[in-house]
This record gives sequence, structure tokens and C-alpha cells, in this order.
Amino acid sequence: MDGTGSGSDRWRFAADRLIVKLFKFRIWIAPAVMLLALPVFAIWDPAPWKLIWIGAVLVCLGVLSVFEYRRVKALREVSSVTVVINLVLMFLVQGAMVYITGGIMSPLIVIFIPMALASGMLVQSYRQVLLVIAVPACIAVLLAGSALYGWVPYSLPAFFELGSALVTMPVLVWGTAGFLVFILIMTSKIASLVRRAIEQQVREGLAARQESLESLASRNRELQSVSRTIAHELKNPLASIQGLAQLLARSAEPGKPSERLEVMQREIARMREVLDGFRDFTRPFTALGVERCDLCGLLREVVALHEGLAGSRGLALETVSEPMEIECDPHKVKQALVNLLQNALEASPPGGTVTLRAGAWRGEGVRIEIQDAGPGLSEELSEHLFEPGFTTKEHGTGIGLVVARSIAEQHGGCVEIDSGASGGCVASLSLPARPSPAALPEEGT
Repeated sequence: MDGTGSGSDRWRFAADRLIVKLFKFRIWIAPAVMLLALPVFAIWDPAPWKLIWIGAVLVCLGVLSVFEYRRVKALREVSSVTVVINLVLMFLVQGAMVYITGGIMSPLIVIFIPMALASGMLVQSYRQVLLVIAVPACIAVLLAGSALYGWVPYSLPAFFELGSALVTMPVLVWGTAGFLVFILIMTSKIASLVRRAIEQQVREGLAARQESLESLASRNRELQSVSRTIAHELKNPLASIQGLAQLLARSAEPGKPSERLEVMQREIARMREVLDGFRDFTRPFTALGVERCDLCGLLREVVALHEGLAGSRGLALETVSEPMEIECDPHKVKQALVNLLQNALEASPPGGTVTLRAGAWRGEGVRIEIQDAGPGLSEELSEHLFEPGFTTKEHGTGIGLVVARSIAEQHGGCVEIDSGASGGCVASLSLPARPSPAALPEEGT
């Protein structure tokens, strides 16, 4: 999705949340105002038709508010037509409240202004905004005409003690109505301009971020390609140097020359180990080769590779797994499990048992746990486990866990390291039933 689409989607999402909050606010505030007006009129201006009017408005307002709030809250996206209809209904109900509390001279007439602000912020097209604003404008004209010419019954409450003098002044009445209409139009226009400015800023910000991410991704791909090439080119000379060192060691005389050649061979072996780890670090970013995989068979292969190492350390390997199949890149998953199992074997003391358990994860996904018999994980170490280069081993590279996590994330899963309930550490590799489409190679590539 491009930056523009994302900006519009984010604004719509925020607008939808605002609409729901607006309806929720209306549920409590508007009925509260009418409930307050009902006893006031009953005591100081108990005209029957006014009390019936207030009661009818109160019932309509409550039913409308609850219905619309529940309906809109259940929708994932609020359409522009729904917003327009609700704003029009709210203006009509507010017009009824304004009429019964004094008409064009009502102190509640200012409630039209916040609604005009909401119209400009929530409605996308300004033509639709003008359509909504036409409703309170017509109400203002109707109220002014009613005050001057008696189009509808006079509704100024007696307890205001204003008499009929004010509503018989055409300049004052039409001036009030005209000024209100002007304020409504200007408020909605300013709100619309503010909304468009915010949308533009969001779009530009997201577009700039998307461009930066694409540039960074392209740069990362270039660096990964160069890194793999360098690692491959260095591996062959190192193999030749190691072979020559072995030949020299065979013919070297005992003493310093022989000792130095042994040191040289060990350092070459260490360099190759670091180089292999570096190649593994770049390999997870290549496209996945997904196929249907028997999890039990994969675990057996990993265990078989480490039986010799476990035996030399006096450790036992135990596997507990149900028959399960998932779609994954078996070579990369195997690599991740090898890294986690090697860490578990190196952390366990002689006589211990390293256990591999596999079970369901998030429905059809799988979770593979490798529990060692070591001393456990300190809080200080847990903060640095997945930092490239961090290691507690004397000859470690600090890349194994990073590679395992990268493979898991490429599949849409994760790697976690936690302290075991009965001691030791538990390394878990969680994978979905099928990798996310973004991780799969595109057709034709």
C-alpha cells in the first residue's frame, strides 16, 4: 500500500473512532439536557403541548442515539452516507430542542456550531458538508420566520421574561439568523481545510517514510549480496591455507615450529567458523523454498546430527513430538534448530538431558521447545541474547540466535528464550502452518 492510501486509511480509521465517540457523547449529553428542561418547563411554563414536545424529543433522541451508536460500533468502517445521515438527524433533533427553548432567541442555539465543526472534520466532500449545513441554516430561517410571522406557534419560554419585544424586531431576528448561518458555513469550511491539511501532512509523511524504507531495503539487499560474495570468495583461500598448514604440520619438526603451526590451524578453523556464521547470518534473507514438511522427521535429522556431540559431553537427547506437518523451508528451519540445539548442548553439564518437545501453536502452527540442563538464564544476559556478536562462549560468534530468530520471523513466527520451570533454559521456535505471502518468492523470479 502506498503512502497516499495509507494516509487516507489512517484518517478514516481515526474519523470512524471519532464518530463512535460522538454518538456515545450524544447518548448522555443530549438526553441530559432535555431531562433538565422537562422539570423546568413543568414548574415555570407548564404548557401541555410544550411538555409533550419535550417528552417526544427526549424519546426520539434516546432511541436514535442508542440505535446508531450500536450500529456504527459494529461496523468496521463508517460510510460517508452514514455520517451525512446521522449529522442531518442530529441537526434536526437539535433544532427541535432549540425551538422549544426559545427558537431563534434560545440559548441552546449555539449547539449548532460544534456540529458544524464536526461536519467539516468528518465529511470528505465539501459539497456534502454544505448539504448538511443547509439543514441548520433552514432551521434558523424557519425559527426567524416563526418569531416574526407566526409560521409555527410562539415558543419563547415565559420564565426568560423577555416578552415579545425582541422577536418583533426584524433587523435583530434576521441579523441573528444570518449571523448564525454565516458562522456555521465558516466553521465547517475552516474544519474542512484543517482536515485536508492534516490528511496532506499524513500522506506526505507516509510517502516519505515509504520511500526511505524502500531505499533502505534496496541498500540492504545490495549489502547482503556483497556480503555473501565476499564470504564465498574468502572461504576458498582459507581452505587452501588450512590445507597447506596441515601439510606443513606433518613435516614440521617437534618444538616451536610444530606448536606454531597447530596454533595457526586452530586460528584458521576459527576464522572459517566465523565466516560460516557470517554466511548463515545473510542466508535467512533469501527467498524461502517452501514445501510440505514432516516435523517428526525433521527433528530426527537434527537429533541424529548431534548424537555424537551429545555423547562426547555425556548428555542424553530426548524427543517428545506428535505427528505433525507444516509448510516451511525445511533447510532453514533445520538450520535454526541446529543453532538452538547446539546452544542447549553447550549450556548443559555432563549427565544432563536435553529435551526436544513439539506441539501445536496458534491453531495449525507448531511450537518446538528445546530445554537444556544448564544453570538457567540471568536477567542481565536475557537483555542481550539476540544482539549480533554477543556471546558467553569462549569461541562463539554471537550469530546463532540471531540467525534462528531471522529464520523464524521470515516464516511469520518467533524465537523466545525463557528460564525453565524446573531449571535450565527453554528455547522455543514457533512457526505458523504456512509462511506469510510476503516471505514467499514472487512468481516468475
